[in-house]
Amino acid sequence: IKVEYITRFYIRGVDYKLSRESSLKDPLTDKKSCKADIEHFKKLGINTIRVYTVDNSADHDNCMNALADEGIYVAIDVNNPKYSLNREDYYGMHASYNDVYLQNVFATVEAFAKYDNTLLFFAANEVMDSMMNSWAASYVKAVVRDVKEYLVKRDHRAIPVGYAAANFALEETSAYMNCGGDAARSDFFAFKDFNYCSRAWETDGWEAKAAGFNNYSIPLL
Repeated sequence: IKVEYITRFYIRGVDYKLSRESSLKDPLTDKKSCKADIEHFKKLGINTIRVYTVDNSADHDNCMNALADEGIYVAIDVNNPKYSLNREDYYGMHASYNDVYLQNVFATVEAFAKYDNTLLFFAANEVMDSMMNSWAASYVKAVVRDVKEYLVKRDHRAIPVGYAAANFALEETSAYMNCGGDAARSDFFAFKDFNYCSRAWETDGWEAKAAGFNNYSIPLL
């Protein structure tokens, strides 16, 4: 399946930026809940889910295989409430990008690369959300590079790696994540816009926003 063909998402999990809990909540380890959710996914015609938080030490075979049996793909965030980039200030960001953090990221990639229905990895989620932390972009891109390099060195299949952006400086952020060689740039660019489409594509401003990506060269989510 190609990334640009993703049509619908069902979000279930914990957003690492919003959670203040130290414990992991991994919906892919709850067999009973997963089975019940899949029935709803099927009724709604959902083909892809995104999971914000996973425990890379847990067993995901039951849920991932059950999802695969129904043709449902999974987008995985490699960060979690315990291990993530710290965007509060430059020094915090620099300190958080360390060996322990990267080992956890790689462990997550290793845990899910084996599943054929792992669709993609989000290297980070909404890290840059204002001019005060725009400098964090280089660290996000470093994680994208690191995950892509890990997949190659471990001889895993080519699973797309990219960034999920906040609705901030999209032109600049999308251009930065798309520059450089294939080893460094994102395989896709995602952004969230929670503006309600109340009337029509054109009058709500969505047409103008989409037009800004007419010549964008990587898949857009």
